[in-house]
Amino acid sequence: MTKILPLPARSLIALTLLLAILLAPIQYGLAQGATVSLSPANGSVDLGHTIKVSIRLDNVSDLYGAEVHLTFDPTLLEVVDTDDQAAGVQIAAGTFLAADFVAQNAADNTAGKIDFAISQMPPHDPVTGSGTLAEITFQGKGVGTSDIAFTAVLLSDQDGNSLGAGSQDGTLSVNSTATETPAPTPTATPSPTAVPTTPPPTTVPTPTPSTPPPTATPLPSGDILGYHIVQSGETLYCIGRAYGVDPYAIATVNGILNPNVIYAGVRLAIPNAPAPLPAGPVCPAQFDPGRTCQAYHTVATGENLYRIALRYGVSMWAIAEANNILNLNYIRAGDVLCIP
Repeated sequence: MTKILPLPARSLIALTLLLAILLAPIQYGLAQGATVSLSPANGSVDLGHTIKVSIRLDNVSDLYGAEVHLTFDPTLLEVVDTDDQAAGVQIAAGTFLAADFVAQNAADNTAGKIDFAISQMPPHDPVTGSGTLAEITFQGKGVGTSDIAFTAVLLSDQDGNSLGAGSQDGTLSVNSTATETPAPTPTATPSPTAVPTTPPPTTVPTPTPSTPPPTATPLPSGDILGYHIVQSGETLYCIGRAYGVDPYAIATVNGILNPNVIYAGVRLAIPNAPAPLPAGPVCPAQFDPGRTCQAYHTVATGENLYRIALRYGVSMWAIAEANNILNLNYIRAGDVLCIP
């Protein structure tokens, strides 16, 4: 004979099953979802001291590029530069993603914001799991607690598709540092010493030349040669070969996070950033870049800009400017230089 449960008992069982069904997927999603967070999430540092805060990626799959934007209180904190060879203030890239292409790395200590975007390039494979995207070195500037908030997060796969991710903000407290005043210790009264009648000779400083030596001037960011409409099947490399321009510079000027993915019909600004490129397909040029090079020189092992400039009878600073070389002491064997 079938036993029928009383109405209250049946209602309780139904409610229990309903809660189990509703809560199970929520708990699974929380455990498996990709997140971008800070470590430590709530840190503290003494005034005038520094602390490293990591940007963490957890539970990501097939990640190839990442872009994050953060804000902080510039009256309480400032970012310490990690690359004194580059202009501006940068944070340090982590080891989870290979920083093959750095689209953006800038910290603004006046506005209190950080912009960081990198992407891997072949032959690196997409990464899965958890790790450190970047590391920020903060210095305590004023006493108080600053929020460190993500204003935007973008993760992408190798094809440029967006990967969903949540973000978790953090805080950083700056503590005042009390200094102990040491108790005074008795000091012996020095015995009088004879004062020489003739003052000792002083060293005359070497005169500084009135005219400083010339320095290389980097090309302005707004120096654009022209514009190219992407055709079906074209890549940044074949477009770069058409104009003799660094494909990574094209990506940077046009805000392209993943240089491997461009779309037909997009209008690209072509910057004046000449660079030697490996052999490969060349896209049809859509305009004349208008560069005037009297010759192209392939850098040999042991050569420097000074020797190359003497050979062609031009200024080494002119060669550096024509080829967007910021460090006059650094050129690589195999590079092809435009001789203006």
